[in-house]
Amino acid sequence: MNRIVPQDLIPGKVYPAGTDSSSHFANEPLSRLFRFGDGLRGLGNQGGIRRSMVEGRDGAPREEAFTVILDTGKQSEWRNEYDPTSGILVYYGDNQTPGKDFRDTKQRGNETFLKYFDRAYSVEESHHAPFFYFERVGNNDVRYVGIALPYVEGMTRDEVLRRQQFHHLGAGASYENLVARFTVLPLAVSGEWLVDLKTGIIGGPNEPEAWRAFRDDRSIISSDDDALDDPAVEDFSRPPRLHEGARMTMYRLSQSRFRESLLRRSSCCELCGLAVRELLVASHILPWAHSDDRQKDDPDNGLVLCDMHDGLFDKGFISFDEEGRILLTSRLDANSLRFVGIREDMTIRMWPRREVYMRHHRARFEDPLR
Repeated sequence: MNRIVPQDLIPGKVYPAGTDSSSHFANEPLSRLFRFGDGLRGLGNQGGIRRSMVEGRDGAPREEAFTVILDTGKQSEWRNEYDPTSGILVYYGDNQTPGKDFRDTKQRGNETFLKYFDRAYSVEESHHAPFFYFERVGNNDVRYVGIALPYVEGMTRDEVLRRQQFHHLGAGASYENLVARFTVLPLAVSGEWLVDLKTGIIGGPNEPEAWRAFRDDRSIISSDDDALDDPAVEDFSRPPRLHEGARMTMYRLSQSRFRESLLRRSSCCELCGLAVRELLVASHILPWAHSDDRQKDDPDNGLVLCDMHDGLFDKGFISFDEEGRILLTSRLDANSLRFVGIREDMTIRMWPRREVYMRHHRARFEDPLR
C-alpha cells in the first residue's frame, strides 16, 4: 500500500464533506482529511475529540500522534467558546453520563486532556502531541482554525483545566466533565508534518517553529503581538481631511500592516477557502476612509476575502449577521449566486468585537439583506 500525504491545514480554510458515498460516515470530512495509507490508521469519523496514535515505532510507549478537537455547535448544555482576539478557546470534555467516572469515555477525550495539560505544566521531559482545532460549518463541512496548545500564559494548571458538575436535563441527574482552556495559534500545517507525527518523527524539518518553541520550553510565539483595544466605531461620518499625497502614503502603510495582521489570522478567503495569497484582499468592514487611526489597523475590523467576494462585500451585495451567517441582497438572483460561488448556507467566524463593526456594514446599505 502506498503512503498518502494528507492535505495541508490552512487556517480559515473550509474542508468539505465528501459526496461520493451514500454513507454519512464515509463522507465525513475529518476522517477523509486525515488519511495516511501504507497500513497506517486514519482518524475516526465520530466524536468531538478524536485521537490518532503514533504507529511504526516498535517497542515505544503508546502515545498520541495528535488529537483533533471539533466544535459542532450542537451541544445544548455547554457551548465551546473561541475568542480569536485573545486566542483562548474554552472547550468542554467528552463526558455527559451521570454516575460515570468523567475519565471513562469512549474516545478517552478527558483522559487525553488530563495527560497533555499535566505534561504542559510539568518540568519533566515527556511526549507532547498537538491538538488541531476545527469548527463545523453548515451541516457537514469543517473549518480549520489552528493548533490548540494545552497551556495559557499567566494561568496555572488548575485554572486552565478544571472539573465541573453539570446537570443532565434528560436524565435529571448530575455528572462531571472537564472544562479546558487552550491557546490557539492560527498556524498552517503541512501534510508532511502530519505524516511525521503519525510515524513518531519529532523535531524534523516539517515541524512548525511555533510548535517546536512550545514543545521545547512552553514559549508561545504569538501570531499577532499587537495590543487590541475595544473598538469605538460610532462616529464615522467624517473621513480625515489630508493632502492627497500624504493620504495615500498613510493608506499604503496602514493597509500593509493591516493585511499582514489579517493574513496571520487567516491565510485563505474566509468565505470560499481560496488560499492563493496574491488573490486575497484584506477588506475593512468599516471603510478605511471612515475609520480613525486605531480602527484602520484593528484586525477585528477586517476580513480576508478573495477578489470576487471582496467586491461583493464592499458594494453591499453580501453581509453577515450576528452569528456569521451570510446575508444576500435581492439584486443577486439564483444564476448570479452560482456564477460568483455564493451559497445561502455560507458562514464566517463572528465574535463580539467584529460584530460591532459588522452592524455598521449592514446599516450602510439601503437594499434589504436576507
